[in-house]
Amino acid sequence: MRKQMIEIPDPRQILEHINQGIISTDLNGIVTFWNTACEQIFGYSSEEMINEPLSKIYPFVAERRYYEDIQKLKSGKEVQGQWKSITKEGEIIWIDVYAKPLMRDNGKPEAFIASAHNIGELKNIEQKLKENKARAQAILETTVDGIITTDIEGQILNFNHSACRMFGYSEEEIVGQNLNVLIPKPHSSDDNYVNRYSETVEQREVGYRREMMGRRKDGETFPLELSISEVEWEGRRLFTAVINDISERRRLEREILRISEEERRNLGQDLHDGLGQMLTGIHLISKNLAQKLESKGIPGSDEVREISDLVKEADEYAKALAHGMVNVDFKEEGLEAALEQLTQQIEKLFDVNCLVNNKDSISLSNNMQGMHLYRIAQESISNAVKHGKANNITIDLKKENGSLQLSVKDDGIGFTESQKKKKKPGMGINIMRYRASILSGRIEIFETDNQETKVVCTIPFNI
Repeated sequence: MRKQMIEIPDPRQILEHINQGIISTDLNGIVTFWNTACEQIFGYSSEEMINEPLSKIYPFVAERRYYEDIQKLKSGKEVQGQWKSITKEGEIIWIDVYAKPLMRDNGKPEAFIASAHNIGELKNIEQKLKENKARAQAILETTVDGIITTDIEGQILNFNHSACRMFGYSEEEIVGQNLNVLIPKPHSSDDNYVNRYSETVEQREVGYRREMMGRRKDGETFPLELSISEVEWEGRRLFTAVINDISERRRLEREILRISEEERRNLGQDLHDGLGQMLTGIHLISKNLAQKLESKGIPGSDEVREISDLVKEADEYAKALAHGMVNVDFKEEGLEAALEQLTQQIEKLFDVNCLVNNKDSISLSNNMQGMHLYRIAQESISNAVKHGKANNITIDLKKENGSLQLSVKDDGIGFTESQKKKKKPGMGINIMRYRASILSGRIEIFETDNQETKVVCTIPFNI
């Protein structure tokens, strides 16, 4: 059987239909082959380029590189890279080139062949990415907020200039370290803070602002406000924290609270010494008057005696209010004693059951801690009585895991979901939160499973 002859196509015809530009030259760079793709890339037809020097498509600025590449090819080396070229219309374009020498049997080159691919669009995208990156970097470095990026393990990946000024570290010092170096105890630990943060209920706060304490390079602690955002990047979870140093804000808030406490104390003193004395005097006069009317048999003595009792009750009420406004020495009396006195006043003033559960002996480091915790308890009880219509109120004070926790629980009407959505926090609640934040703590208000309202203040506390 006679075999059928298979017609082998001319290799030049194959090269004509390849999407990449294919060029061959002699050892002097004179073009000997120029396919259709080259015409589409450079604008020159085959007739215009055959027997022309390849330098024709090299712009003047690349002339030196052209001759260097020719020398490399003549020495038997390959040439590969990206560089600028010029089209027939004079347009500068970017091309990706791979060229190699065609070798004779004696190991010497006899010609060169190269492939060329137009990567102008890719270069445009690359340039836009560079511009966007430069723009983002400029924004990152000029913003007044500190911006820190970490991975899931808490390793710091980026640390902008504002963060450097805020914490006192240079970028070279801090990048690569764990975020825990910026967080004072008890918030930091040997465990990974970011990992614990992402795995706990605090994850719901991603994207929301919260307050905590930061630690500078020199060990100084300061209050900061931050919001954390999470992003997936190439299969990795990254966290970006935007941080504000709120030291000045806290200083102003402390000053406002100091003035408020001073005004409260002055008002309490005036209430006790001024109004209290006047009511005491009215009570004694009306009591004597009732006795005189009764001794002379004049009608109305019972009514006057009733007025005297009411004035006496008002006097006691005013003195109780005054006592609640005057500062307490928490180092001498202790927070527990002050809270005990508070519950007695509340029971007397509002006819409710109020008690303190104290399982631990609490020794405060300064009056400021005691004063703020006392006012938080006082405001919580006031809300429970006036707004919650509570009959039973319990105050708990305990130490736990390096923190001091004060909680006030009541059986009042509580917060319904509709009230939570419609009503903004009142001034009293906001002031409680300010007081807690000054102590580097936090306030939580929620309903228990028993439909009781609970206010919990937690602050760092050295045991």
